[in-house]
Amino acid sequence: MTVASAYTLDDLLEILDGAYGALIDKNEAEYEKGLSAAKEELENLLEKYPDDEDLKEYSAEYASFLERREEGLKREIEKKKLSALVSDLRQLIHWRKLGMSSGKDLPFKDYRSLRGGVGRRGL
Repeated sequence: MTVASAYTLDDLLEILDGAYGALIDKNEAEYEKGLSAAKEELENLLEKYPDDEDLKEYSAEYASFLERREEGLKREIEKKKLSALVSDLRQLIHWRKLGMSSGKDLPFKDYRSLRGGVGRRGL
């Protein structure tokens, strides 16, 4: 089973971050462009990684957001929902980076540093 790497999902996060920034700045054209670009990127990722369950779930949430938006969401609710989507994607990327062998986000190099202040050779 192949899943999209965290670094592959970073591109999607960058697009959604840009769309969220445009929403806050009230730049409607840039916001619409960002949402459609994110939808395309998500569809491409799903096509490339059809077994990625987390990505399928995220895609369903995003599609639901787009549907509700077309039905007429209030601006404040739209901001909250998009912010939650960006946050969820950021969290998914974070956990995938930690799960990789090169997970550089770990706050410690190895388990020995978790022991605390034991001293030299246990003395």
